[in-house]
Amino acid sequence: MSSASGRLNLETFYIFNSMYGPKEGEEHKKIMFYFPKKADLDTKIKQIGLSEAIVQFTKTFSDRPCQSLHTQKHRHIFYEPEKNFWMVVIILVPFSEKIKDGQSYIEYHEEDVQDLVYQSVLKQAYRMFKLFNGSFENILLRSKQSVTALQQRLEYFFTRYLLTLKLCQSDILDVFDGIQFLPLNKTSYLRIKCFINQLEAQFPQVKYTAFLYNDQLVWSGLEQEDMRIMYRYLVTGLFPSYLEQNLQTENVSPVRLSGAGSGSVVHYGKFITGPPDIKDESNMGKVPHVYLNTEEDNEECYLLVYRALSASVCIFINVNTPLTFPLCQKLDDFLGPTLTSLASDVAEQYSKKPSGFTEPQYKYVYFNHMNLAQKTTVHGDSKKTSNVAIPPDTLKLLSDISSDFSKSEEDTETIVKPLNDSWVVGKKSDHREFYVVINQKNANLIEINEEVKKLCSTHFTSVFFLD
Repeated sequence: MSSASGRLNLETFYIFNSMYGPKEGEEHKKIMFYFPKKADLDTKIKQIGLSEAIVQFTKTFSDRPCQSLHTQKHRHIFYEPEKNFWMVVIILVPFSEKIKDGQSYIEYHEEDVQDLVYQSVLKQAYRMFKLFNGSFENILLRSKQSVTALQQRLEYFFTRYLLTLKLCQSDILDVFDGIQFLPLNKTSYLRIKCFINQLEAQFPQVKYTAFLYNDQLVWSGLEQEDMRIMYRYLVTGLFPSYLEQNLQTENVSPVRLSGAGSGSVVHYGKFITGPPDIKDESNMGKVPHVYLNTEEDNEECYLLVYRALSASVCIFINVNTPLTFPLCQKLDDFLGPTLTSLASDVAEQYSKKPSGFTEPQYKYVYFNHMNLAQKTTVHGDSKKTSNVAIPPDTLKLLSDISSDFSKSEEDTETIVKPLNDSWVVGKKSDHREFYVVINQKNANLIEINEEVKKLCSTHFTSVFFLD
């Protein structure tokens, strides 16, 4: 019998560097950031001291840095993103209070806290900070080795970022942190590529570009790791926020611009980041600064995002190039009509399905480690809400299988029959991973194997080769 329970939750998060407080009495200098802020200094110093001791102790037994510490009530996750900088998150292990023979006792569910998942969450936190601030070392370099400047940046960013974490919803998709690509026919893809080439040729100020339709990537000029974290920011932050803000107030009527000698030009384009009103020169709007590592480390760029219907273009301009209102007006003149036309073209193709095509009835996850391509139906929608399409225990099983796969470079396959009515199949082949959940409780192993082969041959022939 159960009477109470405790959820998986974030208890403590901190960043420290032992190089800044080597002497007794200077331990507080090691603290770069600490949450919760209300903790007293003695508690902060003791907690960081414990982490230092664990890191140093584990070095005795392994060349690999310490990754986690398991205790009955807590899980400590460690990550060293840069030399001597350590990020540590301490998670409360969920528990349930149970009663047996009139006596109450606490049962902790440590299997609910998966190291691989929360290590990935910690790495995402660092990559997101680095996207908007640059690396820790670069901040120190820019501020002439001022640790205070780094501490202020960390404080500003993480006090807000930690509020957005939903640890209970973290799962295998956080492990992969992949990109959903939009497959297009050659004609449409070449039209988009030609559009990008014209944009970069006509506006030499534009350093990099990326093209998305809805939440799917069509083309990118960034390196994979830059695009991975940029994609996460766009589809989990910027786009949902923009759509929510404009849900009630967005004017769906087109913008009309005067065309030279040919009447007016009609389009639906507008800046998401940049001038909110292209006719109001007094308001440049919010233009984020991002730090990319495509051609050089920590290259600071302006991020302009322009949208027409469901198509979006990300434009990156080096901060050494002046970003002026007239430039934004010229970009609007160029982008608006063409992007509106492209968006309509993609929408027409997007809505069409090949003859005989049917969506697979099973829930699956596919990930390609080579190009970060990801396809999935495990969640109820693409916005990653709590409305999942498969049970949480089954999602945890997928992460466990992936964790086992990560320990070996060989191709492998795993088939599991959980206690519920489903079968779970995991395959790893040629740097690709594929997981499928099949709800057929009366099926046998041979029948499940045949169903998976059928699914792969029907929907993944061009991307996943399995025996």
